[in-house]
Amino acid sequence: MYNIDKDQFFIVKSTYFLLFIIAFTFIIIIAKNFLVPIFFGLLISSLLFPVCRLICKLGIPKGISIFITIIFMITFLSGISFFFVDEISKLAGDFPALKAKALDNVSQISMSIEDIFGIGTAKQKIWLKDQVSNLFTSGNEMLNNLLNATAGTVFKIFIMPVFVFYLLYYQDRFSFFIMRIVPKDEKRRTDKILQEISFVSQRYLGGAFIVVMILSVLNSFGLYMIGLEYAILFGIISAFFNFIPYFGTWIGAFFPFMFALLTGDTPNLALWVLAFFALIQFIENNILTPNITGGYVRLNPFITILGLIAGGMVWGVAGMLLIIPFIASLKIIFENFESTKALAFLLARPDNEPYQKRVERIKRFLNRKSKS
Repeated sequence: MYNIDKDQFFIVKSTYFLLFIIAFTFIIIIAKNFLVPIFFGLLISSLLFPVCRLICKLGIPKGISIFITIIFMITFLSGISFFFVDEISKLAGDFPALKAKALDNVSQISMSIEDIFGIGTAKQKIWLKDQVSNLFTSGNEMLNNLLNATAGTVFKIFIMPVFVFYLLYYQDRFSFFIMRIVPKDEKRRTDKILQEISFVSQRYLGGAFIVVMILSVLNSFGLYMIGLEYAILFGIISAFFNFIPYFGTWIGAFFPFMFALLTGDTPNLALWVLAFFALIQFIENNILTPNITGGYVRLNPFITILGLIAGGMVWGVAGMLLIIPFIASLKIIFENFESTKALAFLLARPDNEPYQKRVERIKRFLNRKSKS
């Protein structure tokens, strides 16, 4: 056994940490098809748990309560799926006419650019028409792929309710398993961590779901009033992206904006779409999210943006949807250990008085619950 100085120890420790990060990233990328359904199952089960508990309070056995809850979920998702399939089928059928309209609009835009900036239209038209043709060709292929889902995709969709059922049914068993493997002197702290993660996850996911439902109605109504075709389809799609913080509204706005720009009768339609989503961004950031989901996750915006980028790089859109609950859970774990409180401080949004009061209320609630 030989001694190493502090500098060497730091280098060795940093090397092991980097090797762990590389190995961990490699494993989760390779295991994406296995892990993503499980993590989505965890999120959905956390979202459905309050509904299941409410049904159980009516005197219905746990297994039947979970089954009823999942039936409600399947019915709701089936209704949305049938709507999307019908709307996407209509959109795919209109693609030839939409493509012709888009090419005509591109020609008009090209002439406007020449008038304003003095740039020749010949090269513009060739490049723009190629891009539009490629866009509609790839878009048509994508829609056909959505309508003709592969066997693997169908299997993942149908296995999800099974995951959710067993995650709900064995929730207590999983908690008991964790409590059994932790040392005796860590049981109280572990129980507190599990309760906080469960509480925050349910409040955050439930609030985010309510926000998306409200925005689905607002977006659909607003795009319909503007005069955009397929307003409900684009309204729901754009609302769905609001599960992604900060960027969600503008990622969702990209699709109706491009559709309005390429197929609208005038460029004013696209400008109206942009103005509408700027209003939606203001409403979502300043009214809906602070009052419905605010005060539970409270992550540092810079860390959130880095997390979204990392999640997108590793698991695509699925990673961007899953990363926020994951970082929030890490923050709760870090807060409960002295050695990692600095990391929790880094992950957290700067404190303010209203937020601190809400955090204290949550902690008092969890303490009463654990004592009872």
